[in-house]
This record gives sequence, structure tokens and C-alpha cells, in this order.
Amino acid sequence: MKRLSILLAILFCFAGVAAAADFPEKPITHIIPAKAGGGFDRSSRVLATGWETILKQPIKFDYSPGASGMIGFGKLMSKPADGYTTIMTTIAMQAMNINTGVSKFTWDQIGFVGNLITDPNVLLVHKDSPYQTIADFLKAGKVAKKPLTISTSHPKAVSTLAAKILIELTGINAKVIAFDGGSKSRNALAGKQVDACIGPYFSAASKKDFIKALASFTDKKVWDGLWDIPTLSAATGKPFPNLVEPFAFMIRRDTAQVSPEAYKTLVKTFKDAFKSEKTLKMAQEQGMEPFIDYWSPEDCDAYVKQFQSVWNQYKHLM
Repeated sequence: MKRLSILLAILFCFAGVAAAADFPEKPITHIIPAKAGGGFDRSSRVLATGWETILKQPIKFDYSPGASGMIGFGKLMSKPADGYTTIMTTIAMQAMNINTGVSKFTWDQIGFVGNLITDPNVLLVHKDSPYQTIADFLKAGKVAKKPLTISTSHPKAVSTLAAKILIELTGINAKVIAFDGGSKSRNALAGKQVDACIGPYFSAASKKDFIKALASFTDKKVWDGLWDIPTLSAATGKPFPNLVEPFAFMIRRDTAQVSPEAYKTLVKTFKDAFKSEKTLKMAQEQGMEPFIDYWSPEDCDAYVKQFQSVWNQYKHLM
């Protein structure tokens, strides 16, 4: 009987190894909680070019826009925790959705495969604006009788939180004009409907012929290939938080317990794909190369905690 138990244990061990080696046996479904062609779509395709080769399976894109991404997350949570379904959004966006009650899915339910790019939030003005430096903008805001207008992507977006922190820490006379979408908020600036806009650097680059950045909401100087700008902390001497948009691949958090070998395979191959020649070449072609920034699942969880501390400090503004 003892020998039989040992034999069965060995057989189960080999069965587990075989199952792990077989993953994935079918295509991975990757949910984009937005329309095709946007930042989540383009960045996901950059990674997919290398990832498909390593996984030896195609990555099928499922576009599920609406409800601030919650339709997509609803689909994710309705699928088995088997490693065959992932989703892309920014960590900061989902954190805002959780903190403001938009999302019913919390970080206890949502985990990470890895982060692909990190897009820093910046303060933008029109190229013809009288404010050509951050000092110009702040000086005007402190003496303005009529509030300066700052467009953001949504009433509950990270950009809105950033705008309100800017107003509080600098004491400028300004108000936030929240739109329904980042492109709409940047279009308003390009059309000179507002004095300034806050949004991600890479996403704003598509309007570079009309707008320019003045400063970043980061703890270190950002890439100066397009706009050579200071951080707001350096420019003002105030302790501005690090408000960046990490574009992460997410998964049901219980996948790590329910399907541990599949999860380990996803994490390892994601990192390998990140460094692959195909991925890096496409990132360069898409203009994403300066923002490529691998984070492990542990790094992503650490940023969640960092962002939460910022939220706890400034949630009274929202």
C-alpha cells in the first residue's frame, strides 16, 4: 500500500508537470475595455507581437468599451481563473475607479501579469499660449481675476485629481473642466477652448502640432525627446505626487492559486516578450520606445499601495 501511495504521488507530480508544459493549449483572450485603435489597443498589440511567438498561440482581442472600463472587467471576472483571459488598463485608472465607487471589482479580485509602458501625466498648453513656461502659467494663475480653465478626461479621472492637487498646492485661481474622454479634453485645448489640459505625455503627443507640455507630475524628469520639461516638484518646490499611467496587463487575482503553473507561465513569457526583438521593434515604430517600462506583478502591487497613499491624502479634493 505504501509503495502504491508513492507511485500515485509520482504520477500526480508528472501529470502536473505535463499540464504546466501544455499551457497554453488554446488562444489567449485579451480584453480591451475601450474602442479599437486607442492607447490600450496599440500598446497591447506591441506586446502581443512578441508574446504570441513565445506562447505559440494567438492572442485574440476582445473590444468591450463602456462604463469606464467596467464592461470589460465584468467579462474578465466572468471567465474561469485558468490564465486564458487578460485585460489591459492603467493601474491608476482602475485605482480611481475603485476609490470613487465606479468599480465593484477591487484589488483583492484583480491581479497582474506585468506592466508594459508608463506614461507620465503632464500639464499642457496651446503652442500659441501666452504661458510658455510653468512659471508663466502659475504667475498668471495667482493674479487671474477670472479662473484659468484646465481640461481633464473625466470627473473621476487621475487627470482631474492631478488638476485639483495642482490648484491646491500652488494656490492658483483655476477650475477644472472635465470631459468624457482624454481625446476630447486634448481637442478642447487644441481648439483653444481651455487654457490648459492635464493628460499623459505619450497620448498627448498626437496633438504635438497644436500643444506643448510645461511640467510633469512625476518624481523624476521625463523623456525630453518631444518636450523638455521640469517636474512640478522641481519647478515649485512643492511635494507633488508621482501621478503616472502604468499600462498593465491584468488578470483575475485568484489565477495564481487556482492555476499556479499557468500564471507562472504568463508572468515569465510576458517578461520574455517584453524584451523580445519583435516587441521592441514595434514599440519603436509606434513611438512608444521611450515609455517602455517593465514592472513585475510585485512592482504593480507596490504602485497600487503608493497610489492609495496619494488618494488618502487628497481624496477630499474629489
